[in-house]
Order: sequence, then C-alpha cells, then structure tokens
Amino acid sequence: MNHDAVDYFRVDFTPDESIVGGKYYPLGTFAAEALECGLNVSEEIHRSLKRFQEEFQVFLAARDPSSAATALHAMRQLWKVLEELPLYNKLLAGDNRMSALIPYLRGHPDILDEMLTPGTPRNEAYTRWMGKLERLEDDLRAFVRNTKWMLEEFFQELPTRRRQDYIKAYAGYRSVMEEAMNQKKDREDEGEEWEDGTVDLDTVVFDYPVNISLVPVKESKSHRLTLAEQMTFESLTSFLYMDLYKGMAAGNLPRRCAHCRRWFLAVGGYDTRYCDRVVPGTGGKTCRKVGAHEREKEKQKTETATREYSRIYNRLKARKRRGRITTDEWNRHVVQAQELKDAFLAKQITQQEYVRKLEEL
Repeated sequence: MNHDAVDYFRVDFTPDESIVGGKYYPLGTFAAEALECGLNVSEEIHRSLKRFQEEFQVFLAARDPSSAATALHAMRQLWKVLEELPLYNKLLAGDNRMSALIPYLRGHPDILDEMLTPGTPRNEAYTRWMGKLERLEDDLRAFVRNTKWMLEEFFQELPTRRRQDYIKAYAGYRSVMEEAMNQKKDREDEGEEWEDGTVDLDTVVFDYPVNISLVPVKESKSHRLTLAEQMTFESLTSFLYMDLYKGMAAGNLPRRCAHCRRWFLAVGGYDTRYCDRVVPGTGGKTCRKVGAHEREKEKQKTETATREYSRIYNRLKARKRRGRITTDEWNRHVVQAQELKDAFLAKQITQQEYVRKLEEL
C-alpha cells in the first residue's frame, strides 16, 4: 500500500516543465486539468470509494473467494475513477499492481491479521492509506473551489499577462487570505464565530509538504543536461498547488476559454483567450479559430453601431441647431438612438432594422 501513485510519487521540475514518466509537460498543465474535471470526478470518487470500503470490510471478515472477487471488482472500479484524475491518468494508466493486492492478502492470512491489529506497522500503514483515499475527494474539491475563486477575483482583470503581473496578483491574494485567516483566529480565540461567504478559510493552505532532491535530466528542446528539482509527494493536491504556482512563476496560468468556457492553460504570458479544443459542428475548427472570427465580427459590429449612431446624432444635432426640431425632440430622439444602438449590440435587432429605425428618427 506504500510507494503507490495514490500514496507516494515523484515528479521532476525544470524551470519550464514538469517531467512525469519520462514525458515533459508545461508547468501548470495538471492544475488546469484539475480545474476542468475535478468536481465531476470527485463525486465519482465518493461513490466508488464508499463501495470499495464496504466490500473490502466484508472481505477482511470473510476472506473467502466470493468476498475477495467482489472486493477486487470494487477496487478496480475505484482505480478506473482515479485514473481519470490529472497526473494519476499518467501514473496509474496500465498499472495493475493494485489488482494483485487482494489475492495476495487472501493467500497471506498472517498479514491480514497484522493489518487488523491496532498498533502494528501494517495496521498503521493500512489506516494511513485508507485515510488518504478518504481525504482525496475533499482535498480535490477544496483545490478546485479555492483556485477558481482566486483566479476569478485576482487574475481576471489583469491589464497584461506577464509573469510579473501573475506574481503581483498572487501577492495580493495571499495578503488578503493571510489577513482573513488572522482575523478568523483572533475571533475564535475570543470565542466568537467567524462568518465569511467567499471562501472556506479552513481549506486554504500555503504549505505543501514534499521531499526534494536535485537530479540531472535532459532539457526537452536542446537535450542538454540540466539539474531538475525532484519532488516526492504524498498528496495529489500538494502536487497540484506546486504545479499551479510553478506555472504561474513561469508565465503559465489556467484560464477559462472565452468561447467554450472550459479551463485551459494559457502559456508564456500571452493574452490567450481561447483554447485549442475542437468545436463540434464546425468541421474541425478550434475555439481559437472560431473565437478569433467571432471577436473580429464583434469588433466590426461595434464599429458599425458607433458609426451609424454618430451619423444620426450629428444629423439630429444639425436639425436642432437650425431650429427644425425642439430641444425636447432632440433629447428624445438621442435617447431613442442610444436605445437602438444598445439593442443592436445585444443582438435584439438586426443591422438592417437598426439602420432603418435610425433613419426614421
């Protein structure tokens, strides 16, 4: 149960990439994947883990072929869910070592007895392993919820997307959180209850336990040797936070696609608004291509709306100056022209209707 991907795993970090199973990924890749799939998978983790725990307890008591087969099936179903998680989809894919656990335990009743005996090393290992599985759902939910809030509140309106801007935004977020956490502690020390509707401060963490060493690796592009930080994690969310913030420092940040609204990784400090996912029904076009066309159309639409409005505004102004309409009529027509412009930009009327109704003023 130890030194398994769910319990204990290593990832190498260069200044620009993480290395998992010999493959290179831009820093922040797995954090962005977690934001996209985390909440949905966490619900499946809860259901699959509950069933596995129930069937495993039956096996521990009965230890017969039937209970072993049922527990093994429940474990495989749980592992299928875990294989959908970011990083685990690289570490667990095709790894069948855990499937051998239950047959092995059934063939070694002495190990089973020690697992169930409080105070023994195997009982402590079993309890620790099961506890980590139980915390995985809540930890993943907290990562997704808190990270989304941070990105939307502190990173959404950045003027530029350079890594210096990301670091400054993170500094603002951390300052706000640390102040709130101090206030919470002070109130609790005074016997008062803390209420805050933004984020659950009990789930906000800034420390990510890891063991670290330096190892030689080849750079992905030049293939030259460099030193990478090899970090050993015992928690998926500790890795996700590390991946998120290392990516931020490199100029990479998860962002919602302006077209499909799904999360993706914007790399290199560029103001990338669209992801590269294929849009259904477009003949293979991506959000980036479709979004760029839509953005250009919106730009042209705004220019058309402003040009036509200015034309009518100037005509009405000339009429008022020549005394052909009163000041009250001038004010009323200008308000109507502005309302027509707003309706056109909101796609409530077509361009033809917009121009025709302006001409009627």
